Amino acid sequence: MSSTPDETRTDESPEPAGPRPGGPLLDRPIRQVLLVGHTHHDVGYTNSPRLIDDLHAATVRRVLDLCDTNDGDGPDAFRWTFEVARPVLRFLDDAAPADVERLRRRVAEGRLAVTGGYLNMTQLLGDAELDAAYGALGRLRAAGVPVRTEQHGDVNGIAWGTVDAMRRAGADRLVMALNPDHGRAPYPQPTGFWWQGPAGGRVFVWLSTHYGVGEEWGIVDGDVEAAEAHVADFVAALEKRDDYPYDTAVVHAANDNRWPTALFLEVVRHWNARHPEQPMRTATIDEALDVLRPQAEAAEVPVARGEWSDWWAHGHGSTAREVAVYREARSFARAAQTTLGLTRLRGDGAPALADVMGYRRGPVRLRSDAEVARDLDRVDAELLLFAEHTWGSWETYSKPYSSFSHAHWNAKAGFAYGAFDLARDLAVEGLFRVVASGGEAGGVPGGTAGTDATRVVVVNPTERARTEPVDVEVHGRTRARTVATVPAFGVTTVPLPAPAGAARAAREIACGAYRAVVDPARGGVVSLVHLPSGRELVDADAAGHGLGAVVTETVVPGSEHPMVVRDPKDFHPDFPGPDFDRRPAAGTEEPLVTEGESWARIAWWTTPPGLPPATTTLTLYRDLDVVDLEVALVKPEAFGPESIHVAFPFRVEDPEFLLETAGAVYAAESEQLPDTSKDWYSVQHAVGVHRPGSGGGVLWGSVDAPLVQLGGLHTGEWARTLHAPTGYLSSWLMNNLHFTNFQARQEGTRAYRYRFAAVDGPVTRERVRVFGRDLAEPLQARAYDGPVTVDGGLGLRVSPADRVLAEVRPMPDGTVRVRLRNVGAEPVDAEVAWDGPGRVRVAGDGRVPLGPHGVGEVLLRREP
Repeated sequence: MSSTPDETRTDESPEPAGPRPGGPLLDRPIRQVLLVGHTHHDVGYTNSPRLIDDLHAATVRRVLDLCDTNDGDGPDAFRWTFEVARPVLRFLDDAAPADVERLRRRVAEGRLAVTGGYLNMTQLLGDAELDAAYGALGRLRAAGVPVRTEQHGDVNGIAWGTVDAMRRAGADRLVMALNPDHGRAPYPQPTGFWWQGPAGGRVFVWLSTHYGVGEEWGIVDGDVEAAEAHVADFVAALEKRDDYPYDTAVVHAANDNRWPTALFLEVVRHWNARHPEQPMRTATIDEALDVLRPQAEAAEVPVARGEWSDWWAHGHGSTAREVAVYREARSFARAAQTTLGLTRLRGDGAPALADVMGYRRGPVRLRSDAEVARDLDRVDAELLLFAEHTWGSWETYSKPYSSFSHAHWNAKAGFAYGAFDLARDLAVEGLFRVVASGGEAGGVPGGTAGTDATRVVVVNPTERARTEPVDVEVHGRTRARTVATVPAFGVTTVPLPAPAGAARAAREIACGAYRAVVDPARGGVVSLVHLPSGRELVDADAAGHGLGAVVTETVVPGSEHPMVVRDPKDFHPDFPGPDFDRRPAAGTEEPLVTEGESWARIAWWTTPPGLPPATTTLTLYRDLDVVDLEVALVKPEAFGPESIHVAFPFRVEDPEFLLETAGAVYAAESEQLPDTSKDWYSVQHAVGVHRPGSGGGVLWGSVDAPLVQLGGLHTGEWARTLHAPTGYLSSWLMNNLHFTNFQARQEGTRAYRYRFAAVDGPVTRERVRVFGRDLAEPLQARAYDGPVTVDGGLGLRVSPADRVLAEVRPMPDGTVRVRLRNVGAEPVDAEVAWDGPGRVRVAGDGRVPLGPHGVGEVLLRREP
């Protein structure tokens, strides 16, 4: 057993004579110091991601060997925490049974702990990736390795839905070792508090010191004198705090990608020889929280509810193109798992196979069930590796031209492109298979087998009927856009639309529910009227530019801000600013209007300061109450602080902004942890903008870019309170504002896509959630001349479809899982049923009671 402090000692016990190093003796002593050995897990940073991932997997055997050579149960026994789960999961992939037993035994002894975070993740993750990450913990438990705690380092925020996802995965303790660079902690570090999730459950959060003190203080290198002085100062500072109700100090023995050694054990021995009254011992993070959590319960520490919005999330804008690719990849992945799952239930028909290994012509062969499961898991892993927090190398800024910096980013970006390639290929195969599934061609009413004409086949991968625009490539030469109505989990086929008419010069366009006026000199749309309600949606006068305007943001010339004249690291709350020069793009060419069968479009050209011309396109629909906007940018490589925004100055006074995060929708400001980011936010896809009680607002969504600023541009304010007097919403496309890790340059050519709609009724959290999900899982469409055996529903039915979201996935055991999410705060009794061809067994009669914001699942299996 591990040694413990003298449990008979009380606050009234006499103190040892003489002062402690670093501070005077006080009445509320720290009784023990727990030293937690681990390595901070970066997939990259100190070396290429291509190498680091394998090296972390190799640390597991290294740690087991160190346990053997530093055995025992004394205070200086080697104890270790695997900060994230992925290295251990990879170890289990090929470990011999004897090595798996070594791991299990050491965990049972309390010498090792494995935590529940897959990697140290950013807020890019959505619901499906969270579930994939936590779902992997089942493999650990199957190997006899319990998981009770998640440890998260460096990233200064985490999505609110993580609380509920953790609890579903069986973990209810979270350690956040925030990085002190350019960000704030919600409470003084270290401390503990309860974080309440959207569903009402709580996790205990230990807001720790930054793990980097392990190296900074000499601990991981065994510098016993330096370590003693620093730890003594740390302990003394804790004892002076009136808000620290704990008798234990937790110190990290870690730093970035440190190879495990036992040198920190010398620090324990040295400290205990000098400080017997205040013993130090090694501990796992599980053991540390076993000590701290009961003391927090007794002290009634704070309960916080809301988003932990990440100050470091602006890094998502440092690689705008690759983040867009990542988001595209996960959309393909969700479509693929749905269509392949439905095909498994319906049975394969005779899909049109190609004789060229290219996605345009379809699959050349069909994957087996095992191959489908394998490739979906590969996509999950690539997505998680990209969304992990290590954006660049440790010389990204100091040596931006070095081969190592470029090689590192090439490897990191490769995770996004790897996920994209495989997910796109799976999605194409899934579409070809599902439209031909369920029997011989022509055997289903409405089937179109044998039709030679090219048409547009559209698949709805979700549980509710949808009417949406779809855009398809035709014969590799042109693109066509139309609007399709598709039943839930269904297929429809519509004629290929006729070519659009000739473009004409005009500044005004009216189509369906909207009338728009564009002024290129002001950068964009200066009036957008929602005709059914008569509401003007754009506040161009207050903003000084139009909707869709590209706004550049650069540091004012001659700035003497510390980040400019001293160190880019001084982009930091301690140094508000710098002042920025913000200028909207402007143009002189007349816009061009083009009209198709179901839509009308206006395009205009502006030149953002310092950039080539940008093309912006606004599309309205005759029978659909949404607006699509696309901005095509050419961004030359540039170094130095800069930003690019796309402006959406909505006319909403005193607005509330409802933001979609993983697993939740929250109100900016009122549903955030204290001192979390108010300057910028990373969202999944959707934002609701409304004035509470007014009965009208806007639903807005971004397909490609996650970062937004609210109520105006706030870069560098480091605000403690959100100042948002108007409904101005900025899509913060790109920025270059960090001293390390994020890329030192910003470049790339891409079109960025947005959709929004006027809302006359209440803008609810549920509507925001569904709007975002629909952008993440768009209708799948293809110009197609192969066999289509169904026109209508594919057989899967989820109810009540207006209360839940459903995700379909084929599982390795031959079943198909339907995961259901309650998007509301009221309980719902959900049901999954099968009305399609063949015999399909639905487990448990398909009934799933879901609590508020609850998640459940049903398994289906096709029977012979």
